[in-house]
Amino acid sequence: MNPQFWWYVARASGMIAAVLLFLTMVWGLLASTKYLRRPGLPAWLVDLHRGLGGLTVAFIALHLVALVADGTVHFSWAELFVPFASAWRRGPVAWGIGAFWGLVIVEGSSLLQRRIGRRTWRRLHFLAYPVALFTAVHAATAGTDAANPLFQLVSIGSIVLLTLMVIARVVRSVMSPGRPRRQVVTSTSNVE
Repeated sequence: MNPQFWWYVARASGMIAAVLLFLTMVWGLLASTKYLRRPGLPAWLVDLHRGLGGLTVAFIALHLVALVADGTVHFSWAELFVPFASAWRRGPVAWGIGAFWGLVIVEGSSLLQRRIGRRTWRRLHFLAYPVALFTAVHAATAGTDAANPLFQLVSIGSIVLLTLMVIARVVRSVMSPGRPRRQVVTSTSNVE
């Protein structure tokens, strides 16, 4: 076996997890902005968001296992779950750990959505945006491929597209004519 096998697995699984996270968020944004909601839309298309999220978690698990199995850097399990515990690139690894714990909250709240209620689930689901940001910072600072022009192009393109989609999502929710608005009630009674 190639002595760098686990290093390659760690790199590849980290990149795949980041791409899957991006695709999960893009699909979720498309679904939440109602661009995909049409009468007769197959249920499996709606469930694709959840499936992509599950695959993201699976590839992150592979990424973590490969980092522990790799003998090049020597990560312990504690160094992969506790921010700033790593002796190797402490700050960049901490960004990845922050992304991991944020994703645990997002995925966990999705699994518990019926128990915690839609409003709480929605609020916790907004953590997906910082998770994407933390993942991007982690990849750009801890990743050994950060200087690769193709990696940079894909990363920057993904961040720009995701940012534009988030802006479109916010604008659409604010401008939606069918959405009930809170009204400020002022007292009109005059004491005379």
